[in-house]
Amino acid sequence: MQSADVKILNEKYPEYIQRIERNYRWNFIFILLDSSFFTFATTVLAVDTILPYFVSNLTSASIWIGVVTALSFLGSYLPQIIGAYMVSGRATRKWTIFWIAVAERVGILMIALVAQFLHLMSRNIALLLFLISYAVYAITTGLIGPAWSDYISKNIIKNRGLFYGSMIGLGGAIGFIASLIVKHFLDVLSFPFNMQTLFWLGFAASFISPFLIASYKETPFPEERIREPLIIYLKALPALIKGESNFIRYLITRCFMAFSFTANAFYAIYAIYKFQLPVGYLAIFTMIILISQSSLGFVWGWIGDKFGYKIISIIALSLVALEAFLAIMVHHPFAFYIICLCEGGVISAMSQYDPNMIYELVPPRATSNFIGVTNTLLGFAYALAPLFGGFLVDKFSYEALFISALVISLANLILTIIVVRDPRKEKRVTSDSLI
Repeated sequence: MQSADVKILNEKYPEYIQRIERNYRWNFIFILLDSSFFTFATTVLAVDTILPYFVSNLTSASIWIGVVTALSFLGSYLPQIIGAYMVSGRATRKWTIFWIAVAERVGILMIALVAQFLHLMSRNIALLLFLISYAVYAITTGLIGPAWSDYISKNIIKNRGLFYGSMIGLGGAIGFIASLIVKHFLDVLSFPFNMQTLFWLGFAASFISPFLIASYKETPFPEERIREPLIIYLKALPALIKGESNFIRYLITRCFMAFSFTANAFYAIYAIYKFQLPVGYLAIFTMIILISQSSLGFVWGWIGDKFGYKIISIIALSLVALEAFLAIMVHHPFAFYIICLCEGGVISAMSQYDPNMIYELVPPRATSNFIGVTNTLLGFAYALAPLFGGFLVDKFSYEALFISALVISLANLILTIIVVRDPRKEKRVTSDSLI
C-alpha cells in the first residue's frame, strides 16, 4: 500500500519521484549499512544494560541509573526542534547528517577517555565527566534525528515497512556479534578494564558510519526557501500543528506512552543483583534484546505495510505490560529472558511506529518540522519516566516500580486504542503552510 505522503508528492512532483526511484536501491542499501554498523557502537553503549552496570560501579544510588536514561532521552529528543530548524526550508539533508554524525563520534570518544583514565580521579568526578560525555553523545544523536528521518521519508518512498524491518534485522545481526564480543570481555576482564576495552571498540566501529553517509545519493527537494530567524521559526510551529488534528491526537497519546517505559532501564540490573548472576549476563540480556529486535522488525514491517501502524503501537504496549507482569509475578531468572524478548520487540515496534505514523500524518513538505516537534516533546516525557523509576526504587522498591509500569502501560493501551486514528483510513486535510 502506497503511503499517503508519497501519493501527494507523486501528484505534484512526478519528475521528482521518478528521480528518487532511480536511486532507490542504492540509498536503500547504504542507509541499511550505515545503520547496521552504527549498531555495533550502540550495543556497547546499551542504555538498558551496559551503562547501568558502568554507573553502578561508580555509585550505589539507583537514581543515577535513571539520570543516565533521562540523559539518553533528553539528548536524543529535546534538541530535535533545533535539528529540524537546521534543515528547514533546505532542499538537501545529506551533508548536515554527515557533520552531525562526526560530532556524535566525539561524544563516544569522550566516554572512552573517561573510562580509560578512571584510575586518575575519584568516583564522583568520574561520574560527572561520564554524564557530561554521554550528554554530548546523546545531544548530537538528537540533532541528527529530523534530518535523517526526513531524508528517509523522501528517498525510501515504497516498502517502508520492509526497509525498517531490514534495517532492524541487519542491525540486529551486527548487534548480536557485538553482544558476543561484549560478553567475552565482561567475562575475562574485570572492571574497569572491560568497560575501557568495550568503549574503545565502540568508538572505532562508529567511524565506519560517516563514510557510508557520504555515499548517499540525494535528489534536492523541488521546494526551497531561505530560512527565517529561529525565533520566527519557533513562533510559527503552533500554527502549523494546529491544523493537523490527527497528528495532535497521535502526539498526545505518544507522550503518555513514554511513561509506559519507566522500568526498562532497571530490569537487567535488577536481575543481576536479585539472583546474583555473573556480570556476563548483561551481554546475554543485550543479545536477547537484539535477536528479538531484529527478528520481529520484519514482522512489524509486514504488519505496518499491510494493515497500518496503529496496530503496532497496541502490540508494543501489550508487550510492555507483559514485561512488568513477569517481573512482579515470576521470581526466576528465566522470566528476564522473556522480558528481554519483549523489550526487543517493543524497541523494533516503536522504531516502526514513530516515523511511519509521522510520515503519513503530516504534510510532506514539513516532515522534518513535525519530527522535531514530536521528538522534542517526547524528550521531556522520556526524561521524566526513568527519573520517576529511580525515585521509586530508592524510596520504595523495584516491585513498586514494576507495579507502576504495569498500571501505566495498561492505561496507555486503552487510551491509544480509543484516541489514535489510522491515517490511511481517514481523509487528511493538511495546511498549505511550510516552515
